[in-house]
Amino acid sequence: MKALKLVSMAMVSMAMVLVSCSGEDGEKGMQGPAGANGTDGINGLDGADGTDGINCWDLNGNGVPDITVDEANEDVNLDGVVDALDCQGADGQNGVDGNANVQEHKFNLELFGNYIQLNFDLNDVVDDPNNYAYLYYIDHNSGLRYSIPGHLVNNSHYARVHTNLDNGNLTINFYDLNDAEYEVPGGVYTNLVVVAIELSNTGKTSENVMSELKAAGVDISDYNAVAEYFGLE
Repeated sequence: MKALKLVSMAMVSMAMVLVSCSGEDGEKGMQGPAGANGTDGINGLDGADGTDGINCWDLNGNGVPDITVDEANEDVNLDGVVDALDCQGADGQNGVDGNANVQEHKFNLELFGNYIQLNFDLNDVVDDPNNYAYLYYIDHNSGLRYSIPGHLVNNSHYARVHTNLDNGNLTINFYDLNDAEYEVPGGVYTNLVVVAIELSNTGKTSENVMSELKAAGVDISDYNAVAEYFGLE
């Protein structure tokens, strides 16, 4: 029993010596060789093909070009071949006719002497005076263009316009600021300018046309604005 205790004490002493005498950690060893590549994954499966669309010429959607004499005829242009040239949509609705026929005419006033009234024939401007709305302007020898009816040349006098569209008669009268007849010396004005706006196929009246011009922001007293709107030269 005494011998067993001695042996145990000796082993404990050796363990303590070994722990207290352990050395420092050594340096890291060299990196080992790379491992082999892993196996590639499996590719995903391709998706199923989509259904073909219908050709634009295929009116009945049967995939076959039909050339017949009835409403099923897909050879729209009648050239004997059903192809992209037969891909014609339905006709659009007709637009409303505009006042495309706008005419401008000048009467030479330099042919007149002194005058208080001028007379012209609108049949010299258009074929049917009743079928037009009119704008009138008068050129001063200074190069200014005035709208009439209205005041002229520094408000020294004014002009009134009278028309009889049944016979095409156009009359212009001049007055001073007291509403008395005003005699215009020859050469003061060089041209009377008439802008005729056709009313055919529109169902409009002259008053409608003037209202629409004003609504479009066109100052009808400004010839340049009217000329730009209608594309007059």
